[in-house]
Amino acid sequence: MVQTLPPRPPASRTVIHLPYDVLVDMFSFLHSPDLVNLLCSCRTLYALVGDESTWRSLSSTYGLRNIDHFGGRSWYTVYTRLLHTFGPMLGLWAGDHPYTGSVIEVGLQAGDANRQGGIIVELWRFRALQPEDLDGPETAEPPTYIPLATIDFSHTATVHGPPMITCSYDKRSPTHRAEFELQSPCTTGFYLHTRRGQYPHPDFPSAESHTWVDGTRYPRIRCTPSRSINQTPHLPPHPRVPVVYAAPTSYRKPPALSISCSLGCAERARPFLGFNDISDSLPRFYPLRHDMPKHIEPLSPGWHPTTLVGVWLGSHGPHGTECLYVDWVSHPATLRAWKITGDENVPRGALTWHADMETPLPQTQSLRELCVRCLKDIEGYRFFDGAGITSGRGYMEHQRETPSTVLAVGREQILRVIWVEAEEVSTYIRYSRQHR
Repeated sequence: MVQTLPPRPPASRTVIHLPYDVLVDMFSFLHSPDLVNLLCSCRTLYALVGDESTWRSLSSTYGLRNIDHFGGRSWYTVYTRLLHTFGPMLGLWAGDHPYTGSVIEVGLQAGDANRQGGIIVELWRFRALQPEDLDGPETAEPPTYIPLATIDFSHTATVHGPPMITCSYDKRSPTHRAEFELQSPCTTGFYLHTRRGQYPHPDFPSAESHTWVDGTRYPRIRCTPSRSINQTPHLPPHPRVPVVYAAPTSYRKPPALSISCSLGCAERARPFLGFNDISDSLPRFYPLRHDMPKHIEPLSPGWHPTTLVGVWLGSHGPHGTECLYVDWVSHPATLRAWKITGDENVPRGALTWHADMETPLPQTQSLRELCVRCLKDIEGYRFFDGAGITSGRGYMEHQRETPSTVLAVGREQILRVIWVEAEEVSTYIRYSRQHR
């Protein structure tokens, strides 16, 4: 009788059998120490530690393809010391400054003969309107960019050392360190204290408006507990000037980034606020989603309102240009414009207008006459019914009104909102890094 042998089990397959491009993609999710430990776990993977093409591929996912101006450092050092930790921050961040809000932009610079490559953090600043500007049509303008901090190796003693975060806001000050802190979720918000009582400031982000937060872009640094702040017991009973103060709200905000330095430059960079602001916490910055859907002509069959989702810059009367995030609600079909930066009338975090996108407005004679008066040329537009939000200074509930609006979607990457009763037009342009 011939004895049959049991079938040989298939050869076991491990991580080293994965394709190279899959390995590189997997490596991008590991913290640098974990990645190095993994690569040191066997001879096959260890060969990748000294393979500069591995680290170059990982660095290219952040847009870096040349390290000639990184002080002679290797791709391994640039990736494990700089990009893996701080690379996820690249993009826009929205600050929760009361009323005004703010935006910072984190970018990668390859460097040149005059400056070393690294990561730069810049503060958006919009031009303050002059009296003569108010006589012409409202136009949105791109921001100017104010250097706030840099992360590079220019002050690192050795070629293998970590990068340093330095403050670059005040060129007159000596070189000094800045600090990034990743703060845990918290419920702290803001209120306005007046002689008539206390009024809640819009949460930022809020339960209604949080789709703009991109939770994948936090830096890979240790998260520290947020302070619990309640300034209510210290308020004056009858303030002569309205007071902005911090206290808990019902909504729990996600983790946030704070920026500080030893000379208090970040405090001096705060936008001007006409109220007495006694909140003493550092501003919290949240990663602002900045998707760029493909532009489709609004009258073409493939057009859909979701192509309008994203970051827009809009004209807001005497307040000048402000930043908004337009989101989409499918039931009922609605576009909503939330203020990322704001003013003392309609602050950051508030809904500034919304439009019913279920069906375009019918081209009645009165609508055509209104649009011609406001837009002159109305060919190529779709029009949608909506409403806006206006308010007196302070954004207190009894001050708010909801006038009728018409959203005009045209051929270009431009939105126009017609305020029907006033027959005024707010113009919005989609923000692109090409504006830089």
